[in-house]
Amino acid sequence: MQTNPNPAQPAGTISFLHSKPFDLLDATDCDLKNGVVMKNFIFKYNLYFLAATGVTAAIYTAVNWSTMPVLQRMVGLIFPLYVLHELEEFKFPGGFAEMAMSSLDFSLPKPEASKLVVTLGIFTVAFVPFFFHQVAWLAIAPMLLGIGELFAHFGMVRLFKLERFYSPGMVTSVLMAPVSIYCIIYVIQNNLMQPVAWLFSILYIVTVFLIGQVTVVRINGMSYFEFIKNGRASVLAKLNQK
Repeated sequence: MQTNPNPAQPAGTISFLHSKPFDLLDATDCDLKNGVVMKNFIFKYNLYFLAATGVTAAIYTAVNWSTMPVLQRMVGLIFPLYVLHELEEFKFPGGFAEMAMSSLDFSLPKPEASKLVVTLGIFTVAFVPFFFHQVAWLAIAPMLLGIGELFAHFGMVRLFKLERFYSPGMVTSVLMAPVSIYCIIYVIQNNLMQPVAWLFSILYIVTVFLIGQVTVVRINGMSYFEFIKNGRASVLAKLNQK
């Protein structure tokens, strides 16, 4: 005689208590796997997506040069140069992140996160103004950052005491300088920005930089304030070295 294993359940009924209703658990597992695959894809190929966007912007600028406002032309020139700049830092020849971490005596468990955040930062600072070129302080932001990149890469040679007079990204930072200088002079000569607007440009750059920096630190499971403290100590130690 067959007995009912669950006395509280009437004989002849089917139990769903320990089954996967409509394969929801399998669907969840599948979604998680797809999410991991997508994340890995983005981490691996974000620079190539940036490069494709840069080529598209360069072609568009070349074809429509004669009809484009001056500020849009300048942004159309500087954005592809930023793309080349990031490729020089991370791919050809690359080694910028490794150089910085080695020189400042720190490491990131997930260094690929920094490349993604830099890519998003370039899109925000140097590509968004292409569509809002009529807002002068937005258009001038990548130009000011371009000047900063020039000083930063030359300064790294001395600060990090590099064996040769080169840091990854230096060549393209030199190429960006003429575009940045020309655009800044054009804006000043044509009185396109009030003094407070220059502050807006600087705050825009700083905000994007800080958000990116905090994001990288948090993704790597670190305390941002501890990161700043250690970074500051490392820089001061480098400056105090004979």
